This record gives sequence, structure tokens and C-alpha cells, in this order.
Amino acid sequence: MTDASSSMMGRGMGEAGAGAVSATTGARQEDVQLDIGSRELLTIGSVVKRLRAEFPDISVSKVRYLEEQQLITPQRTRSGYRLFSHDDFNRLVRVLTMQRDEYLPLKVIRREIERGGSGPVSTASRQGPRKADFIEPIGRGHEYTAEEVAQLTGADGALFSELEEYELIRGRQVSGVKRYAELDAAIVAAAVRLSQVGLRPKNLRILKSAVDREFGLVEQVVLPVLSSRRVDHQREALDLTEEVVQATTQLRQLLLTRSIRRLTSGQTR
Repeated sequence: MTDASSSMMGRGMGEAGAGAVSATTGARQEDVQLDIGSRELLTIGSVVKRLRAEFPDISVSKVRYLEEQQLITPQRTRSGYRLFSHDDFNRLVRVLTMQRDEYLPLKVIRREIERGGSGPVSTASRQGPRKADFIEPIGRGHEYTAEEVAQLTGADGALFSELEEYELIRGRQVSGVKRYAELDAAIVAAAVRLSQVGLRPKNLRILKSAVDREFGLVEQVVLPVLSSRRVDHQREALDLTEEVVQATTQLRQLLLTRSIRRLTSGQTR
């Protein structure tokens, strides 16, 4: 195959253009796939097309934005076109999955990816938090001011105040400035998404109450292990916590799915 840049039109046509055409084949730019050395490389249009079924809101501009935020680093041709390798594609899937399923701010997602590699996340296999999520980060981890959280998540002042009022987030005073943990920032991001469909923090109190009751179940099972004098009691407690939380998370999702199926099919409770 000739140099990738010779088969593409000038950058002035734009990657996103639906009518962008390969100069040598007449194929639409978004359908072009390149095989360089044994590696299949995808154009940004091909990537968007492949991901649209799983991520309906994906767009060329969103992929570009994720690159600007240093979450993905596709290769570039001489004329400036983005080309995605298998690893690039998997990393993008991981980012989009964490955004959709875990409501994490982009800076948090970037750190998670840098710590855990760039492989894809399987939402089917991850039914809940892992053991590492149950341990307080050394030094409490990164913390944000309210302004930083708002900038990361797009939350307005009213939403932020309501989340604090209903104790969905809790900041701590550090040198006269209230700071929020990464988990708080993730909660704010989820609340922003829910507010877009009309659910405000006061509506989310029912979720907090349900979580408090679920925590009671976990505590009932795990507390005796933590209170024991066995050498590995803490590790045993973490293993047990992971098992219980993943099982209860899966059960909650299944029960909710069943109820929603009844709703969409017009069945009564």
C-alpha cells in the first residue's frame, strides 16, 4: 500500500465530512481502513461507525475532544488524519464505557487508565466495585475544590448545593477551603446526567436510602470477620465484601431490569 497520506484528500476537506473520498479508490473517507505492516488502522469515521451501536451519542467531535483531553492518542498521517490502532480503539472503548457506566470525570478516567492499562472494560464481567475500590487511597488521593468539580462535571451552583444539602456529597475543610474526593466528583457527574432528564438531588434521596440499607447488609456479613483475631482478617473481609457487593449489585440490576420490562410491555406490577 502506498503512503496513507497519498490516498486521502487534503486536510481542508475535514475528517468528519460525510462526502470525504479517497483519491485512489473513491471510497468514503469514513469507511477507509488501512493495513500497514500487519496492523489494521482505522480512520476516525470508521471508529465512530463501529462504536455507534454500543454508544449512540458517539461522534467525530466527541472523539476529537477526548484526544484533546489526552485520553486517547491516535496516530497521524502526514496530512493530519487520525489513524486508530487496535490498542487505540480498545482504549477509546474503555474511556467511553467508564464515562457511561461509572460517571467518572475525564481526569479521573485518565488516571484510572494510566494505572490499569488500555485494555477494554467488559461491563458484563464487572458487576460492581472491586476490592481496590474499598480501600482509602494513600494520602486520601486527589481532592478538588467545588469550582474544580463544577468545571470537570458541568454542575451548576444550585445542583452542587442540593447535593450537599441532601448529603449525597461531603466535602472536608482543608486550610479554610472545602475539598471533595474523587468519589464525590464522580457522584456529581452522575447527578448532572440525571438532572438532564429532570431528576434533581431531592429525587435521588431514595437511592441514598437504598444504598444505606444495602450497606447494612454488607456490614452484617463483613463486620464479624473484621472483628476477628485471624491474621488475614482484613484481606478476608475485603474478599467477602467484593463478593457480596458484586452479587447485590447484579441482583439489583436484574430486579430493576425485570420491572422496566414490565413497564415497557404495559404490564401492571
